Amino acid sequence: MQGMAKKLIILQRNPNIGKTTTLLRVIDSLMDERDFKAVKLPQKRKDQRILLKNDQDFSIAICTAGDSLEIIEENYRFFLKNECDVMISACSINIDTHMNGSHTNLMKTGLIAFASGYWKSFEVHFNQDSEHVKIFTLYSQKDVGNMVQSIITEILMNG
Repeated sequence: MQGMAKKLIILQRNPNIGKTTTLLRVIDSLMDERDFKAVKLPQKRKDQRILLKNDQDFSIAICTAGDSLEIIEENYRFFLKNECDVMISACSINIDTHMNGSHTNLMKTGLIAFASGYWKSFEVHFNQDSEHVKIFTLYSQKDVGNMVQSIITEILMNG
């Protein structure tokens, strides 16, 4: 990979609905079925920050935690330190108050601000996809399998 990442994928939803589980399954699927390898061995804990690379030098940075502004800031430091083609971050939001725009969510605001500055673009939107940002919302734990496939499809569109 040369230069900047092409895409930031945000997986959002309320805490404890399956975002980390979904992203861990994305990591497993990429490693088991798509020949991606971890650049460094993953930590031995549930929440991960991992850089994956394949033989074509296509790389993906995945951060499975996103429950606080401090964690989100650590995620984008990880993205900046590890040049990659696609960046993926979990992001906890309160769907009941957030999606209708009535309340601001600091974690998502932090990710969107990072994306706007990273691509120096005003085309990054808070509640809709843009050229560089794809937002997925996990509605229930039953949707984890379908969400894994949707995220992998989005990754491969950029590969």
